[in-house]
Amino acid sequence: MEEIQAIRERISRRSYLDEPISLEHLAVLLDVIGRINEDSGLTFSFLEDGSAAFDRGKSYGLFSGVRSLLMMKGDRSMPYFREKVGYYGERLLLAATGLGLGTCWVGGTFDRSALPVEEWEEIVCVSPVGLVRKEETLKERVVRASIHRGSKSIAQMTEADRPLTSQETMAMELVQRAPTARNTQKVVFRFRGEEISAWVPEDAPFDLVDLGICKYHFEVGMNGRFCWGNGGGFRREEARR
Repeated sequence: MEEIQAIRERISRRSYLDEPISLEHLAVLLDVIGRINEDSGLTFSFLEDGSAAFDRGKSYGLFSGVRSLLMMKGDRSMPYFREKVGYYGERLLLAATGLGLGTCWVGGTFDRSALPVEEWEEIVCVSPVGLVRKEETLKERVVRASIHRGSKSIAQMTEADRPLTSQETMAMELVQRAPTARNTQKVVFRFRGEEISAWVPEDAPFDLVDLGICKYHFEVGMNGRFCWGNGGGFRREEARR
């Protein structure tokens, strides 16, 4: 499954089946994690049984059947740490989607103390990963309806002094589908002549994570890449990381 298709098809899943991930799919995930860590300097990992992080009441019954986890973590002193977690974390979750696996960004409703971490590492987010039913369960639909609202329009997510090109519009349609904390969609893309940049208010804990996720979605739709940092500019035609 190509990434554009994965972006269009992926939804957050909160109910998982009691079946193991196949060895073939696990090998793919571990390979993606290895390449991400090599490219970024992060220390993402796969945890075969991280169910304890969802067994102590912090998930408020929002999840069921959680076993395996993707752990988005690294050295908290790294430059652009939280933005990189969002950027590379979304790359990993889309790879899992391409394998037909369910995932869900989780930043607060899990027990960090139940997960293995080095003293110098910080776990920013995790994602359950595993087999799910083809259709959402009733509980999932109810939870999704209760915490999601309609997506912002492209006009609400951009500041532009010119009309967007068709490719830029398509890239922004992918940004509309980017998962953000509480579906706030606070990231703004600025189009000033030929210059493009992305900015977020940075007044909430996961704003920079959201910035990385949204930058990644935009890059999937365009030929180029963003510079790191809040307000970082977009460089056309450069190979994506």
